[in-house]
Amino acid sequence: MFIDTRKIIMTIKKISKSIIQDITENVTSDMSEHDKDEMAIPSYLHKNPLIPWLMWKRYETISELIDHNGEQVLEFGCGLGLFLNELSTKYTKLYAIDLFPKFAIALTKKIDINVQFINDVSDLEDNSLDTIVAADVLEHIEDLKSIIIPFHNKLKPSGRLIVSGPTESIIYKLGRIVAGFGDKGDYHHTNIDKLIAGITENGFRLISVKRLPYPFLPALFKICLFEKV
Repeated sequence: MFIDTRKIIMTIKKISKSIIQDITENVTSDMSEHDKDEMAIPSYLHKNPLIPWLMWKRYETISELIDHNGEQVLEFGCGLGLFLNELSTKYTKLYAIDLFPKFAIALTKKIDINVQFINDVSDLEDNSLDTIVAADVLEHIEDLKSIIIPFHNKLKPSGRLIVSGPTESIIYKLGRIVAGFGDKGDYHHTNIDKLIAGITENGFRLISVKRLPYPFLPALFKICLFEKV
């Protein structure tokens, strides 16, 4: 199927490819190629426009699920920090955490937004967050409960958790091959459906699920909205 990306209007504050190239080329880091793959750096800079389009479409969908302005938000696994710009339009206090925060720190300085980077979720007060965003990160974590319980503790009553992740379906795996990532290592411990089960077993209620790239096609990714109960 051919998708004319010129007709797709992005509704979020998108970071240009030139800025992404600048921070990934000029910020010194001890990352391996495997780590860069986990942060999706090759995907955002991919020559095929459908690949970065899909990556940004995830963030656009997450933004749509944030239907209320809040005070405090945490982006868990913020990666390059590309979604922090959008979150700054919706929340008064932004927190972010990542294994390799240097890129995101450089980006937030470059585009001049105020983000507090933390080392651990435990650094935050209990019942303090309105929203936690975890975009394509939880599938990399082996012990999901060790992350979800702290999320539950830090969110306010009825606080929201937004999670995106790959389906790991046959279509998804074929898509990786077509995109040129077929020779990359398998670094996902689980898929989005298993994440949904694990999250709902640990104090959250599933509110809605969005399928990407389109609702009527086999899902490559799912974006899920949960509420603390």
